[in-house]
Amino acid sequence: MFHITLKRVHDTVKVMEGGESLILRVDGDPIQMTVGLNRAQKELQALNEMDDKTMEEVLPAARSFAGVIFGKEQAEKLAEFYNGDAACVISVCGQYLEKRLAGLIVKAQKKQRK
Repeated sequence: MFHITLKRVHDTVKVMEGGESLILRVDGDPIQMTVGLNRAQKELQALNEMDDKTMEEVLPAARSFAGVIFGKEQAEKLAEFYNGDAACVISVCGQYLEKRLAGLIVKAQKKQRK
């Protein structure tokens, strides 16, 4: 039997606040995710250098960061879950990246090299 796999990153994340929860699915190419995460990081760093930034200025970058991880549609759901609070979206994505996603990306990239 012949098998094919693209060795993508797959995961499921449950975000919980109070009595509410949101299930998000991750399905991405590890190389494209790395490129996208680097781009999102540059966007967020540029915003950190701005003085007097508003949530309206930060939210697109937060959605972009979440979009790299969860896809555009789910990034919108995450932003809605937090009532458009960019800091919450960035925090959730940052925690997930640090605690789990980075390791999954590295693991998938190693499998792709084989």
